[in-house]
Amino acid sequence: MDYNSSLEILWTFTHNFPTISIDWGRIGLVSLDEKGYVYIWSDTGSYLKNKLRVNFAAADVKLSPNGGYIAVGGDRVVVLTPGGNKIFSFKNESFTNKIVWFPDGKKILAIQNKGVAVIKIFGDTVIEAPARTGCPLVAGDVSPDGKFFITGSCDGKVEIWSVDLMKPYRILDRFQSEVKDIRWVLGKVFVLSDDALKIYDSRNWKVLGELKENVYGSMFLSISQDGNYVIFGGKGKRVYLWDTKRNLVFESEEFFHWVMDGVWFDGNFAVVSADKTGRVYRLKPR
Repeated sequence: MDYNSSLEILWTFTHNFPTISIDWGRIGLVSLDEKGYVYIWSDTGSYLKNKLRVNFAAADVKLSPNGGYIAVGGDRVVVLTPGGNKIFSFKNESFTNKIVWFPDGKKILAIQNKGVAVIKIFGDTVIEAPARTGCPLVAGDVSPDGKFFITGSCDGKVEIWSVDLMKPYRILDRFQSEVKDIRWVLGKVFVLSDDALKIYDSRNWKVLGELKENVYGSMFLSISQDGNYVIFGGKGKRVYLWDTKRNLVFESEEFFHWVMDGVWFDGNFAVVSADKTGRVYRLKPR
């Protein structure tokens, strides 16, 4: 593995409190801090467009596919407009660790401690299903066609679910440690744990690639739109970029605290840290 410091900071932005989640969409970058403040930033510079607040313990923020709605998950799941109007609210029985929009922009998958919930936000319908493990579900994603989703639990189990049946039909893998994050991009599934970062072919579920260096303590991953670049980071206080085509890893300078989340956008990527900062990077041209 070849390591190279080729990540360039384009700009930075600062929050009021330690930041835990970030996403990107049509309206720009959207981040969430540990006090429930939601920030809407420009994706061309460090300009704050708006700041909202949710009055509950929140863990994740996601923009809808068309960028018109902001979903926040935690003690409950709410959907807001960029102006702060609440259009949906659901008080879940179990804490929501991750939320994922379906491709149609009409449903949300809530990954919860005790199971999953598919929420139809415009029909006020919630379909819940329990997990088959006593360990909380902590990561997940929806397939590009919206027919399946994948979950990962704190005991390392990764399962593929049918949306129609609302139950798992395949165990993809069993890691020796907690699953930290999962992404389903194009025809590939990316799974991060303390053991390894693995890439699977979603057609036959064979392993396409695996990285073990620097993944221990990582808390998130994000995949470029073409599926060739992976960023990840966490308790090591650095961001790592894995070029899966050339099998090269690039690392950032050290942050003052853990790197909590990151997202790709327009060939760049943004990350947020528990030190209250956000940074936007690009991989320097060769």
